[in-house]
Amino acid sequence: MKTPPLDAFTRHAASQVIYQIFPERFAIGGNLSSSEKLADPAYSLPRAVKRGWDEPPLNESCGDQFYGGDLDGIVSKLDYLTDLGVTGVYLTPIFTSPSNHKYDATDFFSIDPMFGGEEALKRLTDALHAREMTLTLDAVLNHCSDQHPWFLAAQSGDPAKRDWFTFKPDGSYLCWQDFGLMPELDLSNPAVRDVLYRKPDSLVQHWLAKGIDSWRFDVAQDVGIAVAQEMRSIVGARFPAATLLGELNGFSGSWFQAGEGFQGMMNYWYRTATLAWLAGDIDAVQMNHAVRDARAGYGLRGLLCSWNMLSSHDTPRLITSVGDAERARLALLMQFTLPGVPLVYYGEEIGMEGGADPDCRRTMRWNEAEWNHAQRDWVKRLIAIRQTNPALQYGDITVLGDRLAGNALVFLRHTTVPGEEALVIVNMDDKPLNALLMLPYSHWYDGVPLRDALGTSPDTKVQAASVRLNIAPHTGAVYQAAEPHQHYTFFKPRNRM
Repeated sequence: MKTPPLDAFTRHAASQVIYQIFPERFAIGGNLSSSEKLADPAYSLPRAVKRGWDEPPLNESCGDQFYGGDLDGIVSKLDYLTDLGVTGVYLTPIFTSPSNHKYDATDFFSIDPMFGGEEALKRLTDALHAREMTLTLDAVLNHCSDQHPWFLAAQSGDPAKRDWFTFKPDGSYLCWQDFGLMPELDLSNPAVRDVLYRKPDSLVQHWLAKGIDSWRFDVAQDVGIAVAQEMRSIVGARFPAATLLGELNGFSGSWFQAGEGFQGMMNYWYRTATLAWLAGDIDAVQMNHAVRDARAGYGLRGLLCSWNMLSSHDTPRLITSVGDAERARLALLMQFTLPGVPLVYYGEEIGMEGGADPDCRRTMRWNEAEWNHAQRDWVKRLIAIRQTNPALQYGDITVLGDRLAGNALVFLRHTTVPGEEALVIVNMDDKPLNALLMLPYSHWYDGVPLRDALGTSPDTKVQAASVRLNIAPHTGAVYQAAEPHQHYTFFKPRNRM
């Protein structure tokens, strides 16, 4: 498979490490306690359930429980994120809404007062940009709240808004997965598309003009490929640096094969395969093929711009899913070395636990005595390794693990520059992986020394297009080439492709 030349946009997008925050649960600005913050009139809602920061979420009234997290709280923790090594922040919705998750907006053009309003967004955006970090917001184009003025007008028979939604003769209406509180917008209506993304003052363009960097679009399967293509054409012409990324809980190949739509997708395909392999539900043959299928189906650019996620506000947390810290470390190793942008859900780096929603939306633990420091050190190390090796940021991939007996994922990442490579091995077997691996790659030359960036596996070297592997059970390695000679280089510029 020939590596296509990459444009600057793809190389930049693929070099990011994104940190996902559920704003209501991350931090409270101004050194306020939950009780002090929740005294704000913004929380004077009929069904509001006010919780202390250290209390776990209740299973009932999930969307009505409030802890007081806000945007200024995020600003106060940016040094923490900088130390971790992330390059950008993704926030779940922050627009005015009666819920804690804000996926049911009542106003797409105002920042919820619970989070500090537009002034707080500007403080956050400015603080991120001062650190050369990016901000991605979450857009819900498919639906809104049943209390949104657009829907209330449509329900009352306003002819200007009635066809923005789809009503049945009995007065019922299409709504997201039959949740009546979330009526679906009719995206076939040009007027709806105008206000959402087509016009210069539309939702998508308005906030890009205000300084945010990129968008993640909720429920991409409901938004649709044609809308994504039109949006990319219109928004991309005005904001060429903005990434438009879709959420699809599955295999996203068709979205990329259609062309000129979302530049990336949330890579649930990787997550499903990773967790299934670590649980023993699939074998290494399927795991290696899953990685190869993503490369073939997404294309290199689509794969590199997609977010590699192991958990989110919609799923159980990583350590809860895999059952122990050892498997979590291997999952994280895969997340940071496979093609794509690592997406770290807040708290994963300190080993927070949590089952399905709402348990996965516990408040962030800021007491360091509660941290899994070994996991945080592991995440920091993986970020540092990734960010110093171009192959792990935007290199192509050659999958090799299904050539070997045993239970290992093996792949080579490589750019078009000889010397920019990484050979990644994850051995899930109960015995060592001791094998000679044939290496169908022309630019790791005979005699090139290879050293494990993780420091756990023995040094090896290339021997006539082969590599001797000796990887302990339930461990991994990230082999990178070394230049051992003072007066000779293996990687001459004239061999660049």
